[in-house]
Amino acid sequence: MSPDVSGVTQSVRQLNCPDGTRIDVYSSGSGPAILLVHGWSIDHRSFVPQIEPFSRELTVVTYDRRGFGKSTAAPDLSAELDDIDCILNSLGVSQVHLLGVSQGGRLALRYAVTRPERLASLILQGAVLDGYAVEEPSEEQLPLGYYQELALQGRMDEVRRLWLDHPMMSAGVNDPALREEIRSLVADYSGADLTATKPPARPFDVDVMAALRKIDLPTLVITGALETLGRKAHARKILELLRGSREIEMTHSGHLSNLTEAEKYNAAVLAFCRAVESAA
Repeated sequence: MSPDVSGVTQSVRQLNCPDGTRIDVYSSGSGPAILLVHGWSIDHRSFVPQIEPFSRELTVVTYDRRGFGKSTAAPDLSAELDDIDCILNSLGVSQVHLLGVSQGGRLALRYAVTRPERLASLILQGAVLDGYAVEEPSEEQLPLGYYQELALQGRMDEVRRLWLDHPMMSAGVNDPALREEIRSLVADYSGADLTATKPPARPFDVDVMAALRKIDLPTLVITGALETLGRKAHARKILELLRGSREIEMTHSGHLSNLTEAEKYNAAVLAFCRAVESAA
C-alpha cells in the first residue's frame, strides 16, 4: 500500500501481462469500478483531483499507459486494448465505467466498439474519434511531425515547452499553481513514442464510426467551453453517432477540465455513474 498525493491510500500492484509488459496499477475505494485512462504526454497522476472524491463511491483504478510514466512497455496503441483487458481481469472486474481523456478517449472509444459487454458506461473528455477528419485553425493544430523531428534531435525540452504553450494544454489554465503542476507532469514525459523505432503495428481494423451506431451505451461527453474547435467537432460527432450519449459543458475549461474545474467535473461524473448503476 502507498499513500497517493491526494491523501487517499492506494493499493499498488505490478501486473505482468501476457506479452511481458509490466503495468503498475493503482486502486482505491470500493463499489463499482471506474478505470481512468490518461492522455498523451502525461500519466496517472493527472487524475489526482478525482481519486479522493471518486473513491467515496467507486473502486477507482488508474495506471500508466505504454510509453508514459513508469510503464516499461514500448509505446504501441494497438496493444493498449489488451492492456485494459489485463487490468480488468487481474482485478476480477467484469464491467467497468471507462473514462478516457484525449488520446485515452480514443482508446476508450476503441474499447467500447470492440468490447461493449465489458462497459457499464463510457465517459469521454476531449476524445478523438477514429475516421473523423475536421479542419482546424493553424494555431490549434497539433504538429506531431515537428515534435518528432525535435525529439529525434534530442530537443525534448523544446517539445515540452511548445506543447505546454499549445491551446490544448493552456486554455483555461489560469491558476499559477495548476500551471506548475501540469508543467511538472509534462517534465516527466520522455518522448518515447516520438523517438522509438516501432515494430509494424497491426492496423486498427474496426470502423469505429460505423460501430458506434450499433451500440447503445450510457455515455457522458465532457467538453470544455474553451476546448479547441477540432475537439468540439469530434464531441459533436460522437454525440450524433452514439445512442444513449449526452454532453456536459465545463464553462471555464479547455481541454483539461478534470484539472481546471475538478469539483464540477467530479460531481458530474459521480452523478452520471450513480444514475447508470441505479438503472442497471
